[in-house]
Amino acid sequence: MPDSDAMKDIYAKLDSIDHKLEEARGERKNSQLLVTLMTAIVTSAVGFAAWYAQSHVQQRLDDNAKKLETILALKQEVYSRELDRYESVHEQMAALFDALSQVQVDPTQKKTADEAINKLYVTYTTDSLYLSNDVVAQLKKLVSASGNLPSLNSSGTANAPASLTGIEDVQAQITLIENQMKTDLDLTHLGQISQGKNKPAASTAN
Repeated sequence: MPDSDAMKDIYAKLDSIDHKLEEARGERKNSQLLVTLMTAIVTSAVGFAAWYAQSHVQQRLDDNAKKLETILALKQEVYSRELDRYESVHEQMAALFDALSQVQVDPTQKKTADEAINKLYVTYTTDSLYLSNDVVAQLKKLVSASGNLPSLNSSGTANAPASLTGIEDVQAQITLIENQMKTDLDLTHLGQISQGKNKPAASTAN
């Protein structure tokens, strides 16, 4: 009997050990499943975070690129309109100089000169949005100088500014404006009024 009881104890202990081993295997399996699940969750989270960050950065880059394109397009449009206005002023000053040169030898051309002066006056007073303040100020002086030329001033030279009484002074003022426009537009080859614009008038006089 004692041997039988000992064997029972041994078997009981073996059963207990087997039970604990089974529990350990179950816990290990559960732990492995948990680790696998956590690894999958962490990997997915990291992947999503990386994708989101990349998408966010790309979106910001796209938005900045669009803003830059818009700004450049607006600047190009503004510059194009500025160039149009400056070319128009250039042409008007050329026409004015021609008209004033003709008046020097043919008083009947006074109306044409007056119209050219008025057109330039209207340009810098009503269409000055794309003209710099410096150009507007210089155009104002040009209009004043042109209107006070002895050939256009019915009262003679009494009302004409002392420094701007001749066609040469008008031409000098035009040159100043041309140079200012080049500076404003950052150009080096904007057309200038030809120094020989008054030659046809001189030949007419002869």
